This record gives sequence, structure tokens and C-alpha cells, in this order.
Amino acid sequence: MSATDHYFTFPLAVLNGEDFDENDSAPIATPLNCIELALNCGIIGAGKGFKHRHGHDAFKARLEEICEKLDIGKARPGPCSDKGEVLVGADICNVQLGNLGASHLEGIAGSSRNVAAGGPLVTMKAGYFWAACEQARAEVDPKKPWPERGVSWREFRILCAILSVKVNRQGFCFVGWETIQARSCGFATKEAFSAATVIPDHLAPPLTRKQIRDTADTLEALGFYARFRMSSGPRGGLMAYSFRHKDQDALGNAVCEAINFRDRANIKANRAKDAQKCLQLLERAKSGPSQGQVRAK
Repeated sequence: MSATDHYFTFPLAVLNGEDFDENDSAPIATPLNCIELALNCGIIGAGKGFKHRHGHDAFKARLEEICEKLDIGKARPGPCSDKGEVLVGADICNVQLGNLGASHLEGIAGSSRNVAAGGPLVTMKAGYFWAACEQARAEVDPKKPWPERGVSWREFRILCAILSVKVNRQGFCFVGWETIQARSCGFATKEAFSAATVIPDHLAPPLTRKQIRDTADTLEALGFYARFRMSSGPRGGLMAYSFRHKDQDALGNAVCEAINFRDRANIKANRAKDAQKCLQLLERAKSGPSQGQVRAK
């Protein structure tokens, strides 16, 4: 992703719909509800991020500009309120709040509070996100227009799983199918996924290896990312994913350069250990002979 792309950042945990089990009046977790929860988290996160990066005064000035533009009078929220962060975040994300079906700013802020904190974050291009959101809305409401290039719920889950894995300095990450399976259900690790006793209905049954492979192939063919398999044989190996490199050749060069650099670094580390060992032996030799080597007079 380039620096000029618009994107949404939200917790991976939105996939398993944690916000919807808070009380009996909460809505049932569905694909659309989970995507809209991700949208709410992205909005409030953008507002908080702007305040953190630019400071209170800059945040207050932007909030006042937004309130003037939206013609919000005496009821305008303060710069220290969640509602203010929602307004600024929506402006940053270029989201029209009236089109969300969420007229209450507090509802947007409140829906994101119950999502588990501290887990992996997903940073997704706005175009991909809206394609998934619009398709989910069209599947629920026949009156909604179908997007020209939609993203299905399964594709959205797999994109979230891959995008939640931290990339290296070269701009790619290695991701196995078991990690994708776990993260597509909202679990940060394979161990947490294996230990789970209940999988929510909108995620059950978990995606199989074949489903993940077929969908990942489709996403690659559609140009969502580049992939390169690092292997010494026809089977197995490590699959590298990149949303930054333009094609497989560019990614392959980056992967090979990273592997070669890592190997050279290991060799240098080994040589350093050898040198240290030599110095230790030399110091021991300078200390004189052992008692067993001293001849009796």
C-alpha cells in the first residue's frame, strides 16, 4: 500500500463479534454487523490517532471546522469527548455518518469499546473495505446496489487474517494456512484457535485448507496481493504475501534478498563466536601452565 492510499485500521477481534455478546439487547453477530463494527472501530481509531499525533489544539481546531461544516450548533461535542473523536475520525476516513445508519455518535464510540484490546490490528485499503461492506449490505437488503467489484465475507476474512500479520522491513510476511484459518476466526494464534470450545455461527465451520487455498488463489489472481513460495522442493515451504510489491517477480527478488542477507548475518555471527573463542583460548594460554604441568623440583 502506498502512503497516499486511504485505509481503515481495526482490531482482528471484530471478526468473532465480541461486541455482540455484551448483553441480551445487543444484535446477533452476522457478517454485516462485524464489518460495520470494524468500520466503527476504524472511525474512532482515526480520531484518537489524529489527537495523539497532532495534539489537543490541532484536534480542537479540526473539530470546530467539522462542526461548522455540518452546521452543528450548541449541541456540538467537546474535544475531550468520544463524540468529538468520532466526528474527526469520520472526516479523516471520508465517511458520511448519515449513510451508515448510525445517527448517534455515542453509538459508534460505544460499539468499539467492547472489542478486545491488545490483539492484532488489521490495516486495510479503503477500497477493499468498502467493497466488502457494500456486498454484505447488498446480500442483506436487495434494494442496496451491488458493488461492481465486491469482496465476499470469506475473502474479507482471509484478507483480514493476512493483513493482521506484521510485515518485515522488506514489506512482506510469511503466512501459513493454519495461521490464516485461526486469524480468519478472530484468533491471534493457532493455539488460541485450537483451545476455543465455541466458534460463533457466522464463522462456523472454520475455513478448511482447501477453501483457504482456493480463495487465496482467487485474491492473488484479482491482484489484491503478490505471493511467492520459498521452498527447496515441489511441496511445502513458506508462502510470502505482500500488498506492497507489484508482482510475483518483485516479491520473489525481495524474499531472496532477505533470505541471503539473513544467512550472511548468521555467518558473520558464527565468525564472531569463533573469534571470541580464539581470544579466550589465547588468554588462557597467557595465564601460565596448570598445576599438573609443573615439574617437581
